[in-house]
Amino acid sequence: MKFVVTLLILLSLVSCSTYNQIVKSDDYEAKYNEANRLFAEKKYERSITLYEQVFQRSPKSPQGEVSFYRLGKAAYNYGDWYLASYYLTAFQTKFPYSNFVEETIYLAALCAVENSPEASLDQNETEMALNELQGFITRFPNSNHVDTCNLIMDKLRFKLQTKEVLNVRLYAKTENFRAATVAAAAFLDNYPISTYREEVGYILVTNHYFLALNSIDTKLEERIEKTVESYSDFLAEFPNSSYLRELEDYKIKAEALKTSGKTLK
Repeated sequence: MKFVVTLLILLSLVSCSTYNQIVKSDDYEAKYNEANRLFAEKKYERSITLYEQVFQRSPKSPQGEVSFYRLGKAAYNYGDWYLASYYLTAFQTKFPYSNFVEETIYLAALCAVENSPEASLDQNETEMALNELQGFITRFPNSNHVDTCNLIMDKLRFKLQTKEVLNVRLYAKTENFRAATVAAAAFLDNYPISTYREEVGYILVTNHYFLALNSIDTKLEERIEKTVESYSDFLAEFPNSSYLRELEDYKIKAEALKTSGKTLK
């Protein structure tokens, strides 16, 4: 066992020594071949140094084209999404007529998807990912990747919906009634089909009621009407909702505010 460990250490040292010699050498054919070997063995980070050297030596040659393509592919394969996106996007500018262009655009879009954060965070990168995926579909409508792109876009759109719902929930939780009604109404307008519609509709009715309950006299009638109207819309869309009994109670209390004043809690 000790002999095997010693042998492995020696082989590793020899391999490192050989790699370093190739990196320092002026033999660019050897660099290219070694980079390809490392890439095939999934030693992507080590291959990048050699591919960079080959590309810098002959950027317009076939080897230079393949080297730059594999710089992006190597970074993608080991999960450095920002570096991969840089190389893949730059490739499209440097080699606009290459056979690799379709793949680089697709992989660059997937990098943007990987950079999309969880729903609770800022969603600018999610928007960017959607734009890149749509750009790919527009340019390559017959690509084998189109179905995958559409599935990913559905997930990203749902993430954007979730972000908006989290905002609606936060406004409601912190009793920012006006902001909750504005955000909830905007969500329902923007997403006519969504699994969140029932929850958001519930939040809209309840916050219209509490906004009316805490309203000044000049705003009271308008806010009572909003409560009743939003309740009617909810009832029409979700006639079997478990929220109905609670919301009907709010509607009745809101109507009672017209004559009895703001005394019903």
